[in-house]
Amino acid sequence: MKNVGLGRRIFVLGNGLFLILVSLIVLIPLLLVVSTSISPDEVVARQGYVLIPKAITFANYSAIFNSGYMPAFYNSLFVTISATLFSMGMTLVMGYALAQKDLIFKNFLLRFVVATMVLDAGIIPFYLVVNKLGMIDSYLSLIIPSAISTYNLILMKNYMASIPESLIESARLDGCTELGILIKIVIPVSIPIIAAVTLFYAVSHWNIYLNVVMFINSTSKYTLQILLRQLIFQSESAISSASALNNFKMAVMIMTMLPVLILYPFIQRYFISGIMLGSVKG
Repeated sequence: MKNVGLGRRIFVLGNGLFLILVSLIVLIPLLLVVSTSISPDEVVARQGYVLIPKAITFANYSAIFNSGYMPAFYNSLFVTISATLFSMGMTLVMGYALAQKDLIFKNFLLRFVVATMVLDAGIIPFYLVVNKLGMIDSYLSLIIPSAISTYNLILMKNYMASIPESLIESARLDGCTELGILIKIVIPVSIPIIAAVTLFYAVSHWNIYLNVVMFINSTSKYTLQILLRQLIFQSESAISSASALNNFKMAVMIMTMLPVLILYPFIQRYFISGIMLGSVKG
């Protein structure tokens, strides 16, 4: 018994040290970004990056509000909100339909949906389809083609399939329509998976990059991710203004992370339960 107790303590200690190491690996880069973003120009110009700030200034964040990055921020915000609402509407309706046991051709439809995870026609046919639909240089090209994620749809379908069928049958007997059942019964009991999938969609749409490069031609419609890449990779030798220092770059990075950091605490309590139930049931 003593050996078992000692082995258990060693295991717990090893796990603790490992988790501390992983936490440091994750937190130190984030701390570096935050510290550098609030450091004065002269410190960053001399050191490059700052782990522990010697002085604090928010001049870089003020510079962002007075620069061309705010229109791109608003573009990203508009695309994220619009695309997430559209994606969630489509995913809820399709997830509910695929969760019905008496759906005609259900097995065929499920196989067809899953096939989209492994079959990809490629970028050129994708561009040709979007161009043929007249969505080039339109925000629709960032919303409609990426409206549904197969993985998120399967999570939603599996969760809805776990809802007691007696609830739905009783609503049908009372004369409730399928849309009414979805809105009044299914959605209220599916809050955990809805919160999790909403986060997945919001992060995906917020970080969208390739579609913007392919389909958006007007610089006034660029999202924040495009301008962030241009800022990070532009040559330092070609920059003469102090705004190109690393502290300004880090401040822009903080702005790109801010919406997700604000959104996550509100849905965090639903996140784990939604993913677990959506993954194992169905």
